[in-house]
Amino acid sequence: MTINIIVFIVLEIMGDTTNGIFMVNNGAMNPDLILENGEWYRLFTSTFMHFGIEHLANNMLLLFLLGQIFEEAVGPTRFLGIYLGAGLTGSFLSFFYMCLMGKNDIVAGASGAIFGIIGGMIVVILVNRGRYQGISTKRMLFMAVLTLYFGFATSGTDNVGHVGGLVAGILCTFICYGIPTLINNRHVDFDTEKTYTLSNNVDKEG
Repeated sequence: MTINIIVFIVLEIMGDTTNGIFMVNNGAMNPDLILENGEWYRLFTSTFMHFGIEHLANNMLLLFLLGQIFEEAVGPTRFLGIYLGAGLTGSFLSFFYMCLMGKNDIVAGASGAIFGIIGGMIVVILVNRGRYQGISTKRMLFMAVLTLYFGFATSGTDNVGHVGGLVAGILCTFICYGIPTLINNRHVDFDTEKTYTLSNNVDKEG
């Protein structure tokens, strides 16, 4: 949140964040500039840029509400990896889609990364038997669907980036958190059952 806000303040001091030309001149994602000039860094820098205060506020509100809970569940290192991974995946898929469709839009925003957090929270809740910190699977799925719906219903929204970030968040969280957690829980249960069985056999024999 701090990085996103600082970047926004700096850009606002420099110019107008609602101006597409200004944004693309300062790191927003644009297919032509990436392909023609090899400016692949835009896939990363664009994930920390926002078009105006409303765009920033909406994204930071979601990040504030879910980010702390998700970081507590998976730890700060995995949180950072999932956040950045989802953001880059959403940005790349958006770039790839625009290339396929012959579009040359200017794209910026942390939405892909934040949708990665939403997807990650779905995995965390499922792994914890359908509820985590008072949040249920149904509530998280409803939030994901509702947020995607508003994206598709609003013109100028990078829906491909949203979906890409969501899927990346689900996969990354399942791999680095879900699988280890499930294995660890199963291992503990197995050991407990084994100890109980052995103690019963000793009692019967002795």
